[in-house]
Amino acid sequence: MAAVSAADASQPESVLRVEGLGYAYSPDRFAIRNLDFHVRKGEVFGLLGRNGAGKTTTVRVLTTLLPPTEGHAYLFGQEIRHCGRAERARIGVVLQAESLDFVSVERNLTLYGFLWGVPREVAKSRAEEMLALFELQEVRERKPWGLSGGERRRFQVARELMHEMELLFLDEPTVGLDALTRKRILDYLAGRARAGLSIVFTTHILQEADQLCHRIGVLQDGRLRAHGPPAEIKRKYRGARTVEAEFERYLTDPEQADLLALLSREGEGFVPVVVDRGVLAFQARNAEGLVAEIAQWAGGRDLTLARISVREATLEEAFVNLVSEDATDASRGGPPLA
Repeated sequence: MAAVSAADASQPESVLRVEGLGYAYSPDRFAIRNLDFHVRKGEVFGLLGRNGAGKTTTVRVLTTLLPPTEGHAYLFGQEIRHCGRAERARIGVVLQAESLDFVSVERNLTLYGFLWGVPREVAKSRAEEMLALFELQEVRERKPWGLSGGERRRFQVARELMHEMELLFLDEPTVGLDALTRKRILDYLAGRARAGLSIVFTTHILQEADQLCHRIGVLQDGRLRAHGPPAEIKRKYRGARTVEAEFERYLTDPEQADLLALLSREGEGFVPVVVDRGVLAFQARNAEGLVAEIAQWAGGRDLTLARISVREATLEEAFVNLVSEDATDASRGGPPLA
C-alpha cells in the first residue's frame, strides 16, 4: 500500500491516518508493524483478527496510551507523538480492561458528563438515555463493581458515550452481551456514525463487522493482511459458495449421475453437500456459472426447476479462508514479523 505524506494526513476528510505504524515490546519483538490505513469522518472502520493479532495494541497506540516505535499516525492532522489534551478531548475510548468507580451507575454517568464539560441538564438527560439504551435502569443505584459481567460491559460503553466526541475507539464493546442488546447497541452506533461520528471498532463477532463497518482491516501476526469494504473482502476471499437446486419431480438415477458428472467437470472446487432424488446442494467457487449449467441441463430434459439459489459467503468464511491462507504460507516458510 502506498505511503501517505504528512500533508495528506491533515486533510479534513481523514480524522485518523496511519502510515507504516509499528510498536515493538523489544527491538526484535514487534506487536504490530507496517500498518497503513485511514478513517474518514462518519466512517466505521473495523479491526479484525485472532487473539494476539495486534488489535488491542493498535488501539492503545492510536489513543496515545502507547508510543509508536516506528511509523506515523495522525489524529485530526496532528502527529500522534505530539497529541495532547486538545486531541484527547475529541476522542472516546472503551478498552477491554475495566475501570470502575465507587459511586452509583447513574451518578457515575452524570459525573463523567460533567468532567467532559457537558452541561448539567444535558448530562442528566443523556444519562437517562444511556440507562435505557443499555438496559441499566434497574441497576442505576448500584455501584459498578457490584454489577454482573454483562452489566459492567454495558456500563463501560454507556459511560463513554456520555460526552460528545469526533472519534470513538471500541475494543470488543459487545463481548458478553446477548444478541438483542448487541443489536440495539450496533443500531445506535450506526446512527451516530450517520450523524458524523467516526468509529474504530474491534470485534470477534464477524457478523457485527459486516453489519456495522464501512471498511475493515484484517490483522494477522501484527500486520494488516487485507483492507477494504466487507463486500470486497468477501468477494476476494470467500472461497466456495453453496448452491441449492430443487426440481419439481424426482430425478432418475441416470439423470442424477449425468448432472453430477456435468457439475464435476464444470465446477471449480465442486463438492456435493446434499444429493437427493429431487434436491441437489453443493459448494463451488464458480457458483453463478453452474446455476446456468443446471438450468440449461434441465431445459434439455424437459425438467422444471422449482427453485435454485446461491448463498453468498459470509465475512466469517472469508476471514477463515484468509487467516488459514496466512497460516499455510507461514508453515511453508513465509516471512516472519521482523
